Amino acid sequence: MSYQLLSIKKIDTDTAVPFPCYFVVSTAPINIEDSNNFFEGAASEEESSAALAEMTAYLKRNHADAEVLVMVHGYNTGRENVRNWYRDAAIDITRRYPKLPKGLVLIGYRWSSEQMNGDESGDVKFKRKSARQSLPEIMDYIYQFSLMGTIAGVVGSFIGYGFLLTKGVSWLAILVIFSGLFTIAMLAFAPLGTILALRLSNYFRDTFRANQYGAADLVELIRQLDNGLVEKVTNPDRTARENYWGNHRIRLSFVGHSMGAFVVTNAVRVLSNVFERASIGGLELGAEAGKRPSSELGNVFSLGRLVLVAPDISSETIISGRANVLQSSLRRFEEAYLFCNEGDMALRLASTTANYFSFPAKTRDGGYRLGNVTVREASAIREIERAGIVNLLPNGELVKENVRAFLSYLYIRQSRSLLDRQLEIGLDEGTRSIAELFTYFDCTNYYELIPNPKTKVLERKGILTRAINKTSLETLDYTLLCKDFIQGKRDPHGGYIFAGDADFTKRAIYGLACLGWEGFLETLQAEPDYDQYLQQAQQNRSIDLNLDQQQELARLFTLNALCDRKGIQVLMSPERYHVNVLEQDFDRSAY
Repeated sequence: MSYQLLSIKKIDTDTAVPFPCYFVVSTAPINIEDSNNFFEGAASEEESSAALAEMTAYLKRNHADAEVLVMVHGYNTGRENVRNWYRDAAIDITRRYPKLPKGLVLIGYRWSSEQMNGDESGDVKFKRKSARQSLPEIMDYIYQFSLMGTIAGVVGSFIGYGFLLTKGVSWLAILVIFSGLFTIAMLAFAPLGTILALRLSNYFRDTFRANQYGAADLVELIRQLDNGLVEKVTNPDRTARENYWGNHRIRLSFVGHSMGAFVVTNAVRVLSNVFERASIGGLELGAEAGKRPSSELGNVFSLGRLVLVAPDISSETIISGRANVLQSSLRRFEEAYLFCNEGDMALRLASTTANYFSFPAKTRDGGYRLGNVTVREASAIREIERAGIVNLLPNGELVKENVRAFLSYLYIRQSRSLLDRQLEIGLDEGTRSIAELFTYFDCTNYYELIPNPKTKVLERKGILTRAINKTSLETLDYTLLCKDFIQGKRDPHGGYIFAGDADFTKRAIYGLACLGWEGFLETLQAEPDYDQYLQQAQQNRSIDLNLDQQQELARLFTLNALCDRKGIQVLMSPERYHVNVLEQDFDRSAY
């Protein structure tokens, strides 16, 4: 009996959505004993094949302006919650951006993540029973001993205490024996309880599924799209059909949230053509900079935009060095963006704690997650931060590397920059870091002006944190943030896209993913500040910049002002400035 890898169905969206949206679900099982992960409403093999054919026909029909956007969810996310996110995202994109690529296709990808409670994986009671049944034999014996020992110790201690009070000190030995039994049982259960808690958190199980099933099935989806598009070309010669797409490449972009960033980056790593001559350097580490890998993927696609939102991957991913397993694949994207915040408790506490057991780091710095990277405007520690584009000078130029190194703006903890980390691993100061290809949106102090339900007066509301505008959050701030999260007031990990009031982050994430940097900034011409900044650019930069460059600079200052009003710090990639503002050639040879 054969099993299909993917269930592919169209997402029912608002009739105003002008582009097709598909919900693609990996049928990989939650547990290896399960036959597959079929669910009520899953598409049959015939329905999935028909949906795939419909998708490729649409892309072929609009090949001159075709793009594919793949969105990938994170850890501990239910199937219906994921479907709702993709549907709402399609509606939101349509509402915000009427000038989308005509051939856009949105694919919402669901890998077999397991919720801690609910969904097809069962409730907490079932998971607790399953965890108990699957214990290794020796651990099961320890579990039984600790359980019986605890019960006997508690009951015996009460009895011994009663006899001690009624019949005198001669019964003290009974109390001591049972108290000792209780202590031994608890000591035996302590490490076992930790293991069971980690099992019930599903984190390591989700990591395995994300790596072994999620990334692999996403690779297969892209391969099937590639093959389907080749077959859509009317030509009996397969080679000729493949060559057709060499001049009609379709941009493939990704939005990955949390562990979804791990799925995306690993899938791209698999899809990268390692035998491409331009990607082959030497055996020495420094030879990486001489490589010029293409963004082309397979016969049809080219890698476009990568948008990582609260990525649950190591901060080492953007530090150039031997430990960076994703450098060769990340530098293939045309554009890359990172949305992060210091107050992301899911990454700062839960993920770093869980990865302490598995990630091969000997220091605390090595275990930090990319979603917690913080942008610092000042090189010295200050109490108040300045928002906006922190490496943009008032005259419209970008801060040069010899004035302040790009990595010195990025911090993994209060007094530890990524530049310190980069130098610690022994890389030459002159080596260009892969971090420079990303533009960072630090949303730690992100807020929106929300009308008070009683007074109707606009008030500042921190979306991801309390937006207290500190350079670095302290223990009390984290404690209050945990309280807000438990009460449902804020979501430091998913609020970028799931919070109802998160207007700007949704606007930026979806705009950058669908339109790219240049297209997103063009939409800012509708902002009231734009005309003022255009006049300034025309007055101050008329000699060294042409009209198009002046307009791009005005848009850049508009984004700066907009982020400043929202409390967001942006660290702009030098590549975005040189390519989009100065109109220089796109060159990755130095990275």
